[in-house]
Parts: sequence; C-alpha cells; structure tokens
Amino acid sequence: MRNTWMWGLVSVIGLGLLFGVPIGKAEEGKGKKKEEKVTIDQVPPAVKATILREAGGNKIEEIEKETKDGKTVYEAEWKADGKEIELTVAEDGTVLKKKVEEGDKDEDDDKDEDKKDEK
Repeated sequence: MRNTWMWGLVSVIGLGLLFGVPIGKAEEGKGKKKEEKVTIDQVPPAVKATILREAGGNKIEEIEKETKDGKTVYEAEWKADGKEIELTVAEDGTVLKKKVEEGDKDEDDDKDEDKKDEK
C-alpha cells in the first residue's frame, strides 16, 4: 500500500516537472513590456498624423514605442497651457488614451512647505 502511494506521488511530481516547466517558460514571456524611445519620423504615418494633430503647435518632448503581448502602441508627451499631456496611440493612428495632468505640482507643494517653515 505504501509503495503504491509513493509511486503515485513520484508520478504526480514527475508530470508536474515535465509539463510545468514548459508552461512556466511560456508564461515568462507574457506581460513583458519593451520600451524604446523614438522620434516623430520613426513612427508609422498614421501615428505621426495623430500625434501632430493632437499636439497642435506644442513641442513634443518624448515619444516611446511600447510593445506588450505582441501589441505595439506609441506614447507621446508634451506640455500645453501649463498641463502635461500624455497620448497613447495604436499603430493604426487610433487614440487609445489621453491623460492630462496639472503641471508643476511639486513646485506648489514646495511653496506650501516654505510657508510652514516661515511660521
């Protein structure tokens, strides 16, 4: 009886090692994100047109090409009217996300701390 139980355990562990390692290796590649800085001239024409249209006359500070799970998107950043804009664009030029943040948050926090120190 004990011998049968032991062989069952060895079989389960052996199958787990045999099939578990390749499955684990396949999972390692998933979710990895590759980022690369690019210029406006290095992006596809549809992406370039979308970024330039959305940015208007503002200077584009950075563009990153990101690939995750085989899908490529482009993130462009610029400042407009004191706000930081981050635009995510698909390869076909579709806007996926537009994030607008108030600029200079840190400077405002520092000013508040300076006022506290003066008291």
